[in-house]
Amino acid sequence: MIEIKDLNKIYNENSSQSFQALYNINLHINKGEFVILKGVSGSGKSTLMSIMATLVKPTSGSVEIDGENIVKLPDEHCSLFRVEHLGFVFQSFNLFENLNVFENVSIPLIPLGLKDETIKENVLNALRLANIEHKKEQTINSLSGGEKQRCAIARALVNDPNLILCDEPTANLDKQNSLQFLEIMKNLHKMGKTIVIATHDSLFDDLDFETTLLKMEDGKIVE
Repeated sequence: MIEIKDLNKIYNENSSQSFQALYNINLHINKGEFVILKGVSGSGKSTLMSIMATLVKPTSGSVEIDGENIVKLPDEHCSLFRVEHLGFVFQSFNLFENLNVFENVSIPLIPLGLKDETIKENVLNALRLANIEHKKEQTINSLSGGEKQRCAIARALVNDPNLILCDEPTANLDKQNSLQFLEIMKNLHKMGKTIVIATHDSLFDDLDFETTLLKMEDGKIVE
C-alpha cells in the first residue's frame, strides 16, 4: 500500500535557517494496516504525514502509494491524486465555517464532475459513516468541536478512499469525543481501510484492536 524509501525533508535548504525535519525514513505499510505514529511536537510526524498526503514535497527519497511514486507527481496532479486515493483529517478541521455540513463534505467531489445525484449519494453515505448525517444542514460555525471533527472525517471519506491519514485528530477534542473518533476509525479499519494516525495522545497507547505503533524522535523512526 505504502512504500517509503530513504526519505529526507529539509526546510529552507541552503540557507542559514535550514532545518532537517526527516532523516532517512524507510517504512512499509500494508493494505488494511492501522498504523499509529507517536511522537512529541517537532518529532517529524506531521511532516511525514503531509508528504504522504502530497501536501509537501520531500528533499529526497521516494514515496509509493498503490504503486505510484507520488514524489514525482507534478503539483497540478497532486490534488487529483488525493481525490482518487486518500482522505486526510486535519488537526484544525479546515472546514468552511459559513457553509453547512453537506456542502463541506461535498467539496472534494467537485473536481470529478459527478452528477448531482451521485454527489448526494456519496455525501450522505460518508455522513452516515461519520455519524453526522443528522447535522447535514447546519453551518459549521454552529457545531461543537466533536461535530466538526466528524464532519472532517466525513469529508475524508466522501471519495471512498483506501487510505485515510489523520494528523493529531484528537488534539482539539475532549475524552468523550476522542473515544467517538476512535470508534469510527475502528469501524473503518474493519471495512478494510488503511489508516495512519499521527498523534501524541496517550489514548492510542493501549487500544483493543490490532495496530502497528511506530515512535518518532527528532525526524527518525526509532521503533
